Amino acid sequence: MRIKPFWLVVLFAAAFTLGALLGRRGTGDLVDAAWTGIVLVAIVLIAGSSIEFLPHAVAIGARIERWRLAAFLAAGALTGVILWQLPDMPRDGDFTGIVVLWVLAFIAYAVAVAPPRARPRFRLRVWWLAHWRAALLIGGITLVGLFLRVWEIGTIPFALDGDEASFGKEALAVIGGQIGSPFIAGHLSQPTMSFFYDSIAVRLWGPTEAALRLPWALIGALTVPITFWMVARLKGFCLGLITAALLAVYHFHIHYSRLNLNNIADPFWGGLALLFFYRAVARRSPLDWLFAGAVCAGALFFYTGARLMLLVILATVIYLFVHERGRFWRAHLAGLWIALGAFLVVAAPMLQYAIRFPDEFNGRLNQSSILRSGWIEQQSMATGKSAAMILVDQFRVAALAFNFYPDFANFYGLRQPLLDPIFGALFLLGLGYATIRALMPQGDRRLFPMVVWWWSGMVLGGMLVDYVPSSQRLITLSVPVCFFIGLAMWQLVRLAQKAIARVPAVPILTAGVLLFSGISLKTYFVDFTPRRIAGGSNAEVATALAPALNPLVPAHRVYFLGAPFMYAGFPTLPFLVPGIESVDVTDSLHAPPSLDWIRPGQGAVFVFLPWRVSELAFVRQTFPNGEVQEIRRPSDQQVIVTLYTVSP
Repeated sequence: MRIKPFWLVVLFAAAFTLGALLGRRGTGDLVDAAWTGIVLVAIVLIAGSSIEFLPHAVAIGARIERWRLAAFLAAGALTGVILWQLPDMPRDGDFTGIVVLWVLAFIAYAVAVAPPRARPRFRLRVWWLAHWRAALLIGGITLVGLFLRVWEIGTIPFALDGDEASFGKEALAVIGGQIGSPFIAGHLSQPTMSFFYDSIAVRLWGPTEAALRLPWALIGALTVPITFWMVARLKGFCLGLITAALLAVYHFHIHYSRLNLNNIADPFWGGLALLFFYRAVARRSPLDWLFAGAVCAGALFFYTGARLMLLVILATVIYLFVHERGRFWRAHLAGLWIALGAFLVVAAPMLQYAIRFPDEFNGRLNQSSILRSGWIEQQSMATGKSAAMILVDQFRVAALAFNFYPDFANFYGLRQPLLDPIFGALFLLGLGYATIRALMPQGDRRLFPMVVWWWSGMVLGGMLVDYVPSSQRLITLSVPVCFFIGLAMWQLVRLAQKAIARVPAVPILTAGVLLFSGISLKTYFVDFTPRRIAGGSNAEVATALAPALNPLVPAHRVYFLGAPFMYAGFPTLPFLVPGIESVDVTDSLHAPPSLDWIRPGQGAVFVFLPWRVSELAFVRQTFPNGEVQEIRRPSDQQVIVTLYTVSP
């Protein structure tokens, strides 16, 4: 039976579109779905028809086994069933069956496009004898990176940020059954799949800071070997090892690996996508193309910034096509189709959600983008600058976040640029060299993915968002930044070897990595951590307050005097003190409170933040037998919160 790949794609697109149509109810939804289906089919028809006119196209007229065709249709049918079922299911429903169908759809598609032809032969002893040195090196670097991310993870950074606590509450909602679907958006428009992942450690060890943060520390540590494999495939073993070593000890990446935030998944998905893409290009392996598409789809289920990799891969495909023209198209067209199909299978539930609820899917983009929120117009009116000048300022600040401007956001809040002056200069040197070399007509095409990754991430996650520079939106750039530093070091050593005979390359590069390690680790663990900057003052207060309040709950009611800058509902406090009964005293006290503030048989804890501690005197007049407790910041002994406890 002879079936052309074009018709396989048409059949799959038809099943996909039919599922989208069946899964949407109502006239307006049906119209939207119809347009979506038309666009999908149009893309398939245009691209598929172009295959007919390529005389040397790969796989035209290839013989397709019946069982592969059956698996292909099964993948489309299962995807259709999933899309048909999802709109009718409640948020807190049981999605186990849907997840099973989702996994089966991907397996069926994998069997159709990349079936195992024979049992793989892998001889561990032979591999070990050939690669034991490299394995020990990268294994050691990964273990160092893991240690730096999990050591004292419950207390470094000290404060449990409000967003961390909110995401923790979402993980508890997953465990409690309030969130059943991993295919929707939750708090702050973040995909709920990340909360399902976050809930794994909480199920095992309970709702603690360490349990919340551990899953993301593992993601951060896994990014180190992924970076090595990806860079080694692009530019060789040595540069891959240098980049991985720099990333393992880079304070910027270490910090975000220690937070209960899904931002750290950005470099993970980015490195994985480029790794499989370039493996597929080099090996022409259907399996690698399959995983390249699946990884790009998987990124949709985590932080919004991970969607950047879709643009990076697309830009890289266009770049390679422009440089290689028909040769690239003929060699990889079939693989690109495989990747597209894998992307559709894996991303189908999230794509349907994006079509049905675009505001929720793009919530973070809509809130932070300066192009959509009217931010440019507001700034223009406030500063008198033109829109063009405001964009230039945005570009300048974002582009120099690693070299000149300190972090704006509280998630990190480092009071200095993200790189020290020495390696900041090397980064700029590597970035400039790579950009020029990648864009030259006969340049180094293996540099382009890192170049487009950095520039697109800087523009989309820096220049075009508010509050620049905000490091949480730039964490995806940690991998290309380390790559450019390593590239500059490598090129300088090569130049030195040309100028001076017998320059010892390995000791010099090793010394450079060790110097970077010393500066970076001192910046984070010695200079930054004791100051408790990360998370902001409210998070610091709530985290320090929780151990004092937990023994008093539920026998005491908490009266919180922190307005107008902090309230008892700040997410960190109710998360760390479950069952807390609190009341915000929003108006300043100008006289002693009445005795009926405290219920009979119940105690009270009055919590005073520094700007309202003078009101303690009025409370003492009404309740004179209480106990005062001051909580101080260890680094400067400044009082950050005062408690006055009245026993029942």
